[in-house]
Amino acid sequence: MKFIKQCCTSLLLLSLSNATFAVSNEQASVGLSVQANFHAIDNVGVANLTPHAGHVYSAGQPSIDQFKALAHEGIKHVINLRGQSEQDWDEKALVNSLNMDYVALPITGAKDINVKNARLLTQFLAQRKGEAVLVHCASSNRVGALMAIAAYERSQDIEASIAEGKSWGLKSLEPVVRNVISNLD
Repeated sequence: MKFIKQCCTSLLLLSLSNATFAVSNEQASVGLSVQANFHAIDNVGVANLTPHAGHVYSAGQPSIDQFKALAHEGIKHVINLRGQSEQDWDEKALVNSLNMDYVALPITGAKDINVKNARLLTQFLAQRKGEAVLVHCASSNRVGALMAIAAYERSQDIEASIAEGKSWGLKSLEPVVRNVISNLD
């Protein structure tokens, strides 16, 4: 009887270890596919492309061919911060023809770097949570500016907010962001 108990216990432990091995292999392959997806998106060659949490990417302006490649690699949503006068082709029509969702939030000058637009951008991103999103302007500077303001509203720490904005592409608009933030206090 003792021998049968030991055999059953051994079989149980063996099956549990095989199940754990299978789960960890499945998790590893899922991790690799996410990593491979980022590398595929990164290889599209969009200027200033940066990955963020939740399958969100910030970038400069993609070309028509780059949009086609991004759609092929799984981007489902595009949020464009450029004004219509900045573009010489119909981005919305192209994005929609590629079965991606398109949102325009025109940030055409320093006056548009404000709390209202930062909130709108974070709202748009939250609505698309879990699906791949590309948010862009010409260089990603405007993206970073709005994300810095949004970060300040969450954390109330200006330097951490500026650093977060820089991770999204903030560069020359930093003085504008600092001015907006200073008026919030």
